[in-house]
Amino acid sequence: MTTGRAGACDHVNGHISTCVRAARAWSSWFVVLLLSASCSSPGSAGSGSAASGGYPAFAGGAGVPAGLVGAGGAAGLAPPVATGGVPSGGAPPFGAGGAIVGGAGTGIGGVSAAAGGAPSAGAGGQVVRPPDHCMDGEPADPSDAMLTSLPDEWKATNGDIDLVLPKPVLGWMGARLWEVSHDAWHNVRRCKGGGAPPTSTAICAHKELIPPDQECSDAEDGYEFLVTHRHMIMTLRAAFPQHADLFQGFPHFPFDATDVPVQWQSRWGTGWSAQIQATARTLEAIESNLSQFPTEGDLGKYIQCGGMASGASSIHGALHFKWVVNSSPYSLGKQTVNIDNYMFWKLHGWIDEIWERYRVAKGLTPDEPKLMEAMLVQCREMQALGNAVDPSARAAAANTPLPVEHGVFHETVRPILERVCSGCHSESSPEANMSLGGHISSADVVKGLVNVQSAHGGQFLRIVPGDPDHSWLYLKISGMAATAGCTGTACNNEVMPPTGQVTLSAADLSTVRQWIQSGAPPPTQ
Repeated sequence: MTTGRAGACDHVNGHISTCVRAARAWSSWFVVLLLSASCSSPGSAGSGSAASGGYPAFAGGAGVPAGLVGAGGAAGLAPPVATGGVPSGGAPPFGAGGAIVGGAGTGIGGVSAAAGGAPSAGAGGQVVRPPDHCMDGEPADPSDAMLTSLPDEWKATNGDIDLVLPKPVLGWMGARLWEVSHDAWHNVRRCKGGGAPPTSTAICAHKELIPPDQECSDAEDGYEFLVTHRHMIMTLRAAFPQHADLFQGFPHFPFDATDVPVQWQSRWGTGWSAQIQATARTLEAIESNLSQFPTEGDLGKYIQCGGMASGASSIHGALHFKWVVNSSPYSLGKQTVNIDNYMFWKLHGWIDEIWERYRVAKGLTPDEPKLMEAMLVQCREMQALGNAVDPSARAAAANTPLPVEHGVFHETVRPILERVCSGCHSESSPEANMSLGGHISSADVVKGLVNVQSAHGGQFLRIVPGDPDHSWLYLKISGMAATAGCTGTACNNEVMPPTGQVTLSAADLSTVRQWIQSGAPPPTQ
């Protein structure tokens, strides 16, 4: 530790596992900073207060250190939350009272959730660090006063409507590189073979940022999945307290079309698969199913990854891909931009509520040191990932002109796939690692299809030139996969797109079939 004193971490024993994390393989610089600061000399902690509604305030004293603390002592804790478990309002979400101070072992007083004010130094202390949103929380954004609680609408040429967060919220997230950071957060957990392919491998060059717990590998990754999305929900509610309902989840799983906004009801199809319905019922009765999830991380892994090993969608993935508007620049199926989508917060708010009900049933409190520490770590990680990724490079790649191409696939087949499939199978983080549209050449699309092993089609290849009846892509879009005789543990026979019924017209299916029968030739330039 940077203090250079033996036993400098003794004051946190029994309260928080910060110093224990030093033994983990993850050596990211932001965790090193967290460890260094958290193991500074002890002092007396301050306290915090929360606004009415939701969780009670909890004191920073009585040996409950949180976040980064300096020589002045441990910071107080005051993260208020809205009814139903997700923190709300303008107070610090990650440990209030959080300024590092000098003086003879003097702490900091807490921050009022109602006022969202600045911390004040205790006797003999003074603030010696700049504002830190991971510790102090985000102040209410001035644009909050000008918002309504209604999302914006984006209309596709075919009449489909996507619901998007209001422009001031998009601007707020963009200024903080949230789209970049969230995308990188998932990608860095796929550098060593996580649950899905990364949208970009650039972040994998930053080996110091790669966590040992890769996506879907274990319960620790499941816990981090829950925590980082709660961090985002809390922060947005703090920044836009008058319109926190924009980030409120579904009150219950949307079993019926009437449970979602009218703009999405036309894309309901036949509803959910039996597997997703069973998963949703398990989660909605979480208090009766605690034994299935020994830890919070097991719950998070089940939500994020459950069913994927057998080729089915997890409930998290199913919610993401259910209402995709393929041409939308805010598509819920595109990881690089999906946090801009209103539905993102409806589904993750619901997930967070299920998690909070689990915590309450387990007797876990909102001031639990493990959770407070994890929230701070995830905030720091988002910062580090955003700083590590050059958003201008990503923008340049997105603006690179595609080659001029010709041929049957490019001129007749690709437009069909682009219209129907690209929302989930774009160039960025495509479902099943299969790109069917987006900013990608037709030659690269064909290269990823012809004689390539399917991800969830057992023995089948995606496209077998000359043989559409043994081409998994055609079997899926035609609704023939269920009777095709797929063998193995990874057979997802669900029709695609996942509406429960065949979406493509007979003419579209005939166009795709004829291209395959003619040998699936690539485009020409």
